[in-house]
Amino acid sequence: MGILLMLGGVVSILPFLGLWMLPLGLLLIAYDVPFLQKPVGRFTLWAIQKWAVLRQRLFPERPQN
Repeated sequence: MGILLMLGGVVSILPFLGLWMLPLGLLLIAYDVPFLQKPVGRFTLWAIQKWAVLRQRLFPERPQN
């Protein structure tokens, strides 16, 4: 499935297929390949932290009245 998603990401000029398929395919492959699990896990944690900072910057929480 991961290889099919990566191949679909390569032909991103088609309407349904796109670049979103490439990272998803890499994540699925990394789930099965041991030496890719640690770097993908670190990248995932880094991306979650960056997303939280960006979300806090764009949509600061308002105080409740």
